[in-house]
Amino acid sequence: MEKLNNAKGAPPLYLQISEILRNKILTKEYAFDTIIPSETELQGMYQVSRITARQAIQELEKDGLVSRARGKGTVVIYQKHIEEFLTRIRSFTDEMKELGIVPGTSYAHMELVKADQHLAKVFQVEPDVPLYRLERVRTGDGKPIVIFQTHFHMGRNLPLDDNMYYGSLYAMLEEMNIHPVRIKEKFDCIMPDAHTREFLKVQRTIPILRRIRTSYDESGEVVEYTVSLYRGDRYSYSVEISK
Repeated sequence: MEKLNNAKGAPPLYLQISEILRNKILTKEYAFDTIIPSETELQGMYQVSRITARQAIQELEKDGLVSRARGKGTVVIYQKHIEEFLTRIRSFTDEMKELGIVPGTSYAHMELVKADQHLAKVFQVEPDVPLYRLERVRTGDGKPIVIFQTHFHMGRNLPLDDNMYYGSLYAMLEEMNIHPVRIKEKFDCIMPDAHTREFLKVQRTIPILRRIRTSYDESGEVVEYTVSLYRGDRYSYSVEISK
């Protein structure tokens, strides 16, 4: 355990303790939604007064890193905000790894559905023609971030085994010699319905960033049509445009 500096001119003890706790939160030793040591525990750990321990926690509260929950303790509420730069086509898995976040999948289900009027137009097929529909919940460091609802043409000959879709979808498509080379994307903001709230573990007041992607292969045929539903409190996009 880190020792406090009691020398003359050293920072106040409560700031030293708050800095120690801050580093543990930022390095995920105290991960999101976990409990940090209580005031009483900090007193014993660092041999300080109750007031000093309380001030240390208050510093973390002011910075939005923790929140006191009645009957539970002081909970870590800090989550790294994810900012994606729209410069190239890349998978969610690669995107998370580049940000130092561990990607995962908590749910995956592949099924066949009938094309409605909109999907029929996207894939240039007749209404009611069967399409693949894949729904997945992708996570970062074990916490749900986005729901992907993806449709594919039946000509892609994809497996119906749910277990095949817990890794990188784009890596799987590459192995099948399916290569998206061009995309169109649209963004808007919606409020979450019950289905979205359940999968993303959000309250009804948290806005959802909706991203609609249509990707194409070298021949111009649609590879995928994906509606992505991101937690609005975790995700943002940046675009750089040059003349």
